[in-house]
Amino acid sequence: MDSKTETGSSRWLLLLRVAVGASLAALLWEFLTAGQLITFNMAALPLHWGGAFAVHVTAGVQLLAAVLVWRLPGAGSRSGPAHDRLVALVSLLAFLLGFPQAALGTYGPLQAHVPLALLLVSTVVWSAVLVWRRPDPS
Repeated sequence: MDSKTETGSSRWLLLLRVAVGASLAALLWEFLTAGQLITFNMAALPLHWGGAFAVHVTAGVQLLAAVLVWRLPGAGSRSGPAHDRLVALVSLLAFLLGFPQAALGTYGPLQAHVPLALLLVSTVVWSAVLVWRRPDPS
């Protein structure tokens, strides 16, 4: 692999890793503010509500970065296109899960909101593992 391709690949992978990290940080914020809501600290409600927007934005950026790594010539990871496609699909799943999960928090029962939140966190953690794991030696 030439140095130009390696540099380009590193730049896009760095963007993807930062985006996944931001998604994880937004979800951590949501867990912290949800904990305050469970203890009936209603002052945390606007913080939790605002965090939901951050979850959507960071998931969107993560999805965009994953698609760029997968589809841009020379931007792919050393793990190969199949791996990059999987990261993009997992990122898409996380992005899509955020909307019904947030809607259930506003208009639905918490008995559905919380399990979907755990599923959303699991998908973002899955994408983080995929993005930060070392490629198999070839």
